[in-house]
Amino acid sequence: MKLIKNKEKGNPIKAKKKVDSGYSSMMDHLIQVKGGKSSDYERLMDVIAYHETGAQQRMSPSAVQLVTDKSGKLVPQGVGRGLFMFESGDNAGGITAVNRTYREMKSSDMSIPSWLEEAYKGKSIDASKLTADQQKVLFIGNYLQHPSADLGAYSSGKISERDFWGKFHHAGGSSTDYSAFDASFKDYSKRNK
Repeated sequence: MKLIKNKEKGNPIKAKKKVDSGYSSMMDHLIQVKGGKSSDYERLMDVIAYHETGAQQRMSPSAVQLVTDKSGKLVPQGVGRGLFMFESGDNAGGITAVNRTYREMKSSDMSIPSWLEEAYKGKSIDASKLTADQQKVLFIGNYLQHPSADLGAYSSGKISERDFWGKFHHAGGSSTDYSAFDASFKDYSKRNK
């Protein structure tokens, strides 16, 4: 660990060790396996995160799903967490993403980041406690191991962001609100010309 001299007291202080998210390795792996460009996949993740985090927590890695309390106020107490609103709780979407990502990295002989090793030991994960890059690693790993989603179909133009979100990401089943996604997408597109 690198030591930095404290200018005021002359004492060495330890620099914070940067935690490797594994993001660049995972993105390189995704491109090798599915083709496409990193900018394609970044756009998919950005569009989905833009919608999932909503106007009140827009693109915040620490976002918590807003639910309406008894008084009618929106409060951050839902099960969805982080940029992609991975659900927290035993056997929920968040830990499924952790398990799939771990399996993808392990089966591809990739170096598994320490944060993922630790998360893999658990029964639940709160994605809002992870960095944006760590959450993106989970997003990619989750969909590389998903039984029906194909990130390559997105990068080749065979499926839109809207359909990828509705068919594979949104966990609301028959309550999939495409009109809300369309409004988010329109706003995202306007802001990211």
